[in-house]
Amino acid sequence: MIDAASVAHRTLRYLTAPAVVGFEEPFVDLLHDELATLGRRVERHPSLLVAVGGPAVISVHIDRHGFVPREQGRLGHAASALAGRLPAPSLAAAICRRSVGEIVYAYDSAPGDSLAEATISHSDHCGRGAGLDVVAHEFTDVAPGTPVAFKSAGTMTGGWLRGQIDNTICVALAMELIEHGFDATVIFTLGEEAGRSWRALASWFGEPTSRLIVLDTSPFDNPEPATSGVVVLRGADAGATFDMNATGRLAEAADGAGVRVVWKDRYLADAGRSLGRTELGRVVAETGGRVTGSTLQVPTTDYHTNHEATTLTAIQSVAEVLTRSADSPD
Repeated sequence: MIDAASVAHRTLRYLTAPAVVGFEEPFVDLLHDELATLGRRVERHPSLLVAVGGPAVISVHIDRHGFVPREQGRLGHAASALAGRLPAPSLAAAICRRSVGEIVYAYDSAPGDSLAEATISHSDHCGRGAGLDVVAHEFTDVAPGTPVAFKSAGTMTGGWLRGQIDNTICVALAMELIEHGFDATVIFTLGEEAGRSWRALASWFGEPTSRLIVLDTSPFDNPEPATSGVVVLRGADAGATFDMNATGRLAEAADGAGVRVVWKDRYLADAGRSLGRTELGRVVAETGGRVTGSTLQVPTTDYHTNHEATTLTAIQSVAEVLTRSADSPD
């Protein structure tokens, strides 16, 4: 059985390897080396690292949010820059709230070596309108386009794991499963935070499948789901309906493990909120259902901050549901 504490400690170790969206190479190299050591056949494709295994397929994205320098120490939002657009006003304001006072570092995009370090400050107009004025004066001499990552590696106290855990925690869970002999193909995707990973993920499949399970985190406004150790499932997002059989297997596995399920699509609909768009939803929609499956998510709080948090209880629940569902018949 997978131990949640081991997943948490692996997550903390992985957080020391930078993986800003669009500049994930240091983390890709680390995972490649570990997979080779574990004896897994590894394939590297543009925007994908694949640990080849059995017919069941798990996908996790490895990229995290960060910045890229512009002029005079000002930093742009890496995901927005990679997507070729300015962040929307609401996103710009959220980035400002989430990053003020955080220590960040610029790094060489190949080996991951630190080049400069700074503490983020803001001007009075940061996050207003379409503007985003995240300032790190120590980066004045750093070349534009250099990746800038959050420095804090996270903490584990009182049964809570905190840090920039989206989606490093699911990478750690997948690697723990592989280390324990879990027979599945695991696809590590790049560029998810910029909405780019779905295309490479969809193109990897040579034949139709309904066995894709996407692991991710799922944010909530309060800590109760994480404290209670629920797992988060979806029947659909705003763009597509997921495979009923794959989703049913996850729900049955949760019931067999005595784990409560929160249905995120229902939760959002009941609150009058958009269902949002997910990586899996884009895959299903763009392939016309040729590639489909379901999602399994870890509940968290403080979404997309350097202090996003979940519990060991929630991690254990997801691990049990995932292993049980993999053993169930199609």
